[in-house]
Amino acid sequence: MRKAKVLLCFFGMWLMAGCAHVISPQVREQATLNLGLEEVRRNPGFYKGKVVIWSGKILSGENKSDGTWLEILEMPADRQGKPSDTTRSGGRFLAKDPRFVDTALYAPNRLVTVAGTVTGSEERSVGAVPYVYPVVTVLEMHLWAEEPVVVRDPYYYDRYPPIWWRFYFGHGWCW
Repeated sequence: MRKAKVLLCFFGMWLMAGCAHVISPQVREQATLNLGLEEVRRNPGFYKGKVVIWSGKILSGENKSDGTWLEILEMPADRQGKPSDTTRSGGRFLAKDPRFVDTALYAPNRLVTVAGTVTGSEERSVGAVPYVYPVVTVLEMHLWAEEPVVVRDPYYYDRYPPIWWRFYFGHGWCW
């Protein structure tokens, strides 16, 4: 009985560790959780100094003398903080990390979660259109692992049909 309790406790801790958020609890306590990028973009001066947690896809990165600047396309995050929906976005923002971050690792199309302080805005152009970017100074940043692309052979033929076929075609419990 004691062994079962220990195993149950271990399994529970393992399960909860797998669902943990990637940003530390200390930073999440400081963050304004329901503050969206669109709100900050409309009035960046009002939200200056607020801590936010945003996720998205890296569009570009540049190392400058004052740190690394990442242009990120914001996307909604799941409960772990991972960008989940690639069809919706609140816009773009700039993440300024005072440390050196290798832009070969933090490359375009990689997913990232950023926690940082809103420090203002910067106007740049997206194509020929001027765009106001909210600027976030990074407190914590998490780069998500790249997901492997699975390519299936369209000409693959399995000589054994799936198990459900015999029930679907009315053969009962035996062939």
